[in-house]
Amino acid sequence: MDIHGKFVHHLGFRLIAGRDGLPGVQPFLRQLEESQYWAPAKLLEYQYRKIKALLLHACRNTSFYRERFDSIGFNPEKFGALSELEKIPPLTRNDILEHMDSMVAANLLPNQLHRDATGGSSGIHTPFYRDNGCLGFKKAVEYRCNKWAGWDIGDKIAYYWPAVQDLAKTVPLGSRVKNELAYRALMLYSGRLDEATLELHRRRLGEFAPGLMRVFPNPLSILAGYLRQAGKQPIGIPSIISVGEPLLESHRQIFRDVFGSRVFNCYVSRECGNMACECGAEENLLHINSEMVYVEFEQIAGRDPRGPKSLLITDLFNYGMPFIRYRISDLAWPAEEACKCGRTLPLLRMDGGRLSDFLISPVDGSLISGCSFLHHLIAEGPEVGQVQVVQDQVDHLRINLVKSMGFSESKINHFHQTINKIFKGAMTYDIQYVERLDNEKSGKYMFTKCLVNGKR
Repeated sequence: MDIHGKFVHHLGFRLIAGRDGLPGVQPFLRQLEESQYWAPAKLLEYQYRKIKALLLHACRNTSFYRERFDSIGFNPEKFGALSELEKIPPLTRNDILEHMDSMVAANLLPNQLHRDATGGSSGIHTPFYRDNGCLGFKKAVEYRCNKWAGWDIGDKIAYYWPAVQDLAKTVPLGSRVKNELAYRALMLYSGRLDEATLELHRRRLGEFAPGLMRVFPNPLSILAGYLRQAGKQPIGIPSIISVGEPLLESHRQIFRDVFGSRVFNCYVSRECGNMACECGAEENLLHINSEMVYVEFEQIAGRDPRGPKSLLITDLFNYGMPFIRYRISDLAWPAEEACKCGRTLPLLRMDGGRLSDFLISPVDGSLISGCSFLHHLIAEGPEVGQVQVVQDQVDHLRINLVKSMGFSESKINHFHQTINKIFKGAMTYDIQYVERLDNEKSGKYMFTKCLVNGKR
């Protein structure tokens, strides 16, 4: 860490972050560095205490949960074990849309809350509230994930970000000064990329030289492809944390090849923050940030019990608008094995993310990971970001290809053989050539979309 970074680490961040509504981040981070090695029994006891306190708060201060608890005869005063949480019906996005006002805690003043909204990549744009008091702890959890990737407060960090709602149109002088004194961050908008923009990003990243990038993987793969094809001088980026979109194996490979990076997959939602992240010891195993969220794995009705489970999230820190057993529309598998890193935080596996990332087999109704499907489909083909698969009927796929890629007959034959093999000859498909493939309103790019059974 350079002299500037040491100043930020020891003094600048603490002075500025407290004024920015992020008090206590560094003490929280020290606590989290200890709790990641707690004995499982100690962690479960911590979660029980946090959940009971949240249930009591929700019952006393929100009419939505008070009525929900009364309707099922649930008394949070008598909550005695984590297993009793299953008595409470899951919270859905429709619940939030219909009852948001009655979900906001009545004991908090308007200036103690801030409003946000999901990007809509699940098909529903969902507004919600968060209390300002939880921000410091959530930021500390994010920083712990960053530290697993080798970063620390005071080091430079860059964001390759397509979510336009997170970007300011202009950055005032005061904000630029605060960034220099506390955050050392570079934000690059990746929602619309052309050759001139890619060249600008190459130059700015080279000059900035971040130790870590937090990125949406699809736009960064486009930048990496541009650098490789144009024969540009490589940009060394020690670590990359992928968020927001499924991380394909082809992403990992091109980031390693072009940037020389270690690549970490991180499960993040706008509603709850950084919920799970790889530590670097093993790929595809993500540690759940269990000090911040309690995660349940719900069997999907009518689906193979060996398949992915629907995630139910209880946010232990957002008292402004409690999320209790929130069906977030994401899928994962619980992982029982221990991680080589020695951390005792529970683990999950993700192959895709949202239900709409998965395709439905017309043979037996099983869910097939879009990530795995695309890995087979494009393993020897076009660069990631130039193909999209849409399941518009149970037995039909629409494959969108960008015209400029110039697909050969052998490539189309490879598609045909792959689809027949995976779906055992029961899936039909059409190929459509398009000028370009656009992002969702959230800024995310969806490689696979499942439109059947009302999933979107």
